[in-house]
Amino acid sequence: MSEKSITGGTILKLLLWSFVVGFAMYSLEWSPGDIVGWIANTVAEIWSWFSGSGLEYVLLGATIVVPVFLFSRFRDRMRNRRSGP
Repeated sequence: MSEKSITGGTILKLLLWSFVVGFAMYSLEWSPGDIVGWIANTVAEIWSWFSGSGLEYVLLGATIVVPVFLFSRFRDRMRNRRSGP
């Protein structure tokens, strides 16, 4: 089984993409806080749209069910990787 290591090429790609994204954010005058705020506002708007309907309960349940599902998938993938060929 081969482990992926961080190579010089990977670091170069990360630096290049960081520069491109940073330049775009600077050009648009966005900050990381603006993006996080936009995501939070969007989630709040979706939540208020569902408020008062039965779908609100689906969203409440999903806040627990989805992370548990993702964690179990991740855990199973790690187990399979360790016990692989």
